[in-house]
Amino acid sequence: MKLTPHEEKILLLVKSHPDIITDSKEREKLAKKHGLSEKTLRNRIGDLKKYGIIGDSQKDVFTEDLFSSKNENDVIDLRTAFLILKSRKWTIISLSGFVTIMGIAYALLAVPLFLSTTSMYPVGETGTSSSILESNLEGIAETFGIKGLSPMPTYNIPDIVNSRRLKKDIILLNWETNAYPDSSNLIQFWEIDKPKWVAPKKWLKNFLPENPYPAEPQSKFLENAMEKLDELITVEEEISGLIVVSVLMKDPGLAADITNYIASFVKGFISNEQNKEAVKNKKFINNQMLMAKDDLTNSESKLTDFFKQNPLPSGNPDLQLEQGRLTRDVEENQAVYITLRQQYEIAKIEVEKDRLLVNVLDVGESAVKKSKPNRVLITLLSFFGGLSLAVTGVLIQENSATSRQKVIQ
Repeated sequence: MKLTPHEEKILLLVKSHPDIITDSKEREKLAKKHGLSEKTLRNRIGDLKKYGIIGDSQKDVFTEDLFSSKNENDVIDLRTAFLILKSRKWTIISLSGFVTIMGIAYALLAVPLFLSTTSMYPVGETGTSSSILESNLEGIAETFGIKGLSPMPTYNIPDIVNSRRLKKDIILLNWETNAYPDSSNLIQFWEIDKPKWVAPKKWLKNFLPENPYPAEPQSKFLENAMEKLDELITVEEEISGLIVVSVLMKDPGLAADITNYIASFVKGFISNEQNKEAVKNKKFINNQMLMAKDDLTNSESKLTDFFKQNPLPSGNPDLQLEQGRLTRDVEENQAVYITLRQQYEIAKIEVEKDRLLVNVLDVGESAVKKSKPNRVLITLLSFFGGLSLAVTGVLIQENSATSRQKVIQ
């Protein structure tokens, strides 16, 4: 049966306060609260009894589940839901207001963080091996069967930025900040080495088995600082190959200093590693060149001795074959020696040349405005989150109460 809006409101009151069916005092109190007379409320309850929706006692409230109450077109009765929300409006306002206040408190008390970014892109040999030396070395190795040549290594800049080596350096270096004008490392800056007023982990350790191999305090501080730094440094690689490194710190100057240090570290690390490989290859080519020179000298000596012993070998086929073999040995060793000598000169240039392997496009700068927290966004999310939570909770609670009532019936 389709109820009028007024009858639905009365039914909702009965569902929320089933004792008003039999208790006249409660009925009078509730009627006054909702701007009705006790007689009007009593008559409306009587109408509901006539319809067979409720019985003569508070146990006989024959109502349907809110979420299964549908009209002829099987559409959820939103009017009933609206009436429920309206009757519980103060609960909704209180809960959503509480969540909003908590969000505002967090936004006001959270430590502001400032963002500094740097962008860089690889050039030259970080992504592909393009040096003249390397291509020629590969040709020599393939032609003469020389082993031991090291190709120039390739590097992934995001991996370097995320490395423990770099982050450890950042943590242990001394930085000048507003809080520590005379410089301090990040362990001191974040006060990780100072005892906390609230330390649940330390309290829980009293109830856990003791670690037979406890770590040194400084190692613990370093690991805690590493975890904190991981959350504050991000690196992204764009499709174009541009690498963007971002650093968040509560001191804008410190954020810029760390950002620029990362860029400098990446450039220096790749340059040094490439230079090490160049020195290694130069040494290897020099050793091969000396060995080739000895082979050439030995083959020339053998050919000279052959001519001394056989001034006119043209008349003897065996001697002619031996002469041809010795001559070829000299020519081959001479070709290897000359090639290695040329590559050795190139290797010396590779060692001495300046390497521009990473180009910094944007340097880190001190931010003027804070990046986090976004107080307006936090406030809005808190309000709408609290409102959604309150509405959902009220509807679920009402639905559960209705379901329980049906079970009792």
